[in-house]
Amino acid sequence: MASHLSPGNSINEGQKMYGGVTRLNQQARDWIVTAHHGENNNWGEYNTVEEVISAAQNRAKVASKTMPDCLGGGIGASSPVWMRDYSKPNDAEPSEPLAKQKIRAALAEAGSDVQRMVMGHTPQYKINSALDSMAWRIDVGASQGVMGGTPEVLEIIHMGGDNDEDIVSVLTVDGKRVDGSDRAVFDSSIMF
Repeated sequence: MASHLSPGNSINEGQKMYGGVTRLNQQARDWIVTAHHGENNNWGEYNTVEEVISAAQNRAKVASKTMPDCLGGGIGASSPVWMRDYSKPNDAEPSEPLAKQKIRAALAEAGSDVQRMVMGHTPQYKINSALDSMAWRIDVGASQGVMGGTPEVLEIIHMGGDNDEDIVSVLTVDGKRVDGSDRAVFDSSIMF
């Protein structure tokens, strides 16, 4: 997208740091095709559920540690693959000063009728929106290996409201439907 390929942004800086797109692709390809899981039980010969979980967690740890920087090795790392400008810090307005400008440009590039972007991979304590509800962060860290968060679902009913507006809600495990506007985070530095 044009907004992410302009001078001075994080993606261009990342390309310079990692040797350009060709080098990024080569590093990713090398990591994917090289065995990097160590001494795991890759054949699936397990006796208990605990052994399966332990092996999966071990594979994830080894894979993360051996992942090239260009793929964002490490929990919470930013890279050309794992862009977190709209999601960090969790449950708050993004700290990236140009986040609102970037997401507006990305949404415009995607189409004149695109109103929001839904994203994961940066856990929040609950589904929420930021940047004037243009960024919906849905990763609630529900797996025990991440945050053990409570599962939630983002529901978008396209043109379901008055004047054909979208209805955006969060569905909770206890059966509640929370209006999307109640999950908007705000910049805490702005005083009313």
